[in-house]
Amino acid sequence: MRVVVLGTGTNVGKTYVTACLARSLSEVTSVVALKPIESGVTPEEPGDAGTIAAAAGHDPKLSPWRLARAVSPHLAAREQDVKLDPARVAEWVQLEQQQAASRVTLIETAGGAFSPLGKGVTNVDMALALDPALWLLVAPDALGVLHDVTAVLRALPRAPDALVLSGARDADQSTGSNAAELLSLGISEVRETLARGAMIAPELARWCLTHPTYKSGRT
Repeated sequence: MRVVVLGTGTNVGKTYVTACLARSLSEVTSVVALKPIESGVTPEEPGDAGTIAAAAGHDPKLSPWRLARAVSPHLAAREQDVKLDPARVAEWVQLEQQQAASRVTLIETAGGAFSPLGKGVTNVDMALALDPALWLLVAPDALGVLHDVTAVLRALPRAPDALVLSGARDADQSTGSNAAELLSLGISEVRETLARGAMIAPELARWCLTHPTYKSGRT
């Protein structure tokens, strides 16, 4: 099964959540964790791709789309005359998945769900190119999350399969209460809230392992 990790914005904790999930899954099944597009890194620098790979228990899988400047991927790619093509990214993911022979493949996107990869192309287009896949939406357990989750859910072409809150930002007076508030307002149910320092994601891993896609062995 494939799980595409999308975010409600930049620096919301996607790498942290992906690493926690990879670490939990690797205890019971084969998992490969990939970040195909990453800015602010050299071609050889592990970066976030290295962090999630280490959590999954394998060497980093470094893609051709390693971009030097720490800006929106489309800007960094433009400066390096690199095209971020969702179809090519999907082909690379498929190859890495086949070589790893993993039961679960985690794919972390760069930036927010609608961060541009080029003119008229966003991370959502990459998620669609990776179908069939489950979509995991990550949001910060912090002030503003009610708006951010609402906005992204309304804009997505389909509902995410799970929502998780991350303690990626400094705690504020809303931290710890956002999951209940999202549910009470009818915005979304939160699959798991990962506080800072959690390291593992037991409920999220359980969700993956009991999902019909995993049980059937389908991609």
